[in-house]
Amino acid sequence: MLFTLIVAAAAGAATPYIEDRVTEAMARALGEARMPDAAGRRVAAFAAALFAASVLLVLVMDEVSPVLVVLGGAIGVFQNELRGAVADRRR
Repeated sequence: MLFTLIVAAAAGAATPYIEDRVTEAMARALGEARMPDAAGRRVAAFAAALFAASVLLVLVMDEVSPVLVVLGGAIGVFQNELRGAVADRRR
């Protein structure tokens, strides 16, 4: 369970780093006319990262909870915002 959260959070944190590669792959597959906007490209990169994490987890573990994968991915993507919110509450 904890391993699932860690892997998914790492995938979520990697989302900004793979966004350019996912955008290039989408441009080759869809063409420039059908490319989504910047928010759509970020969502596609997040989906690709979670898909890769899910495949890794299925290969390593017997049971993988999709809720934990999504939760861990969201924690990874929004880690800076979450840290800021926690730091603000401490003041």
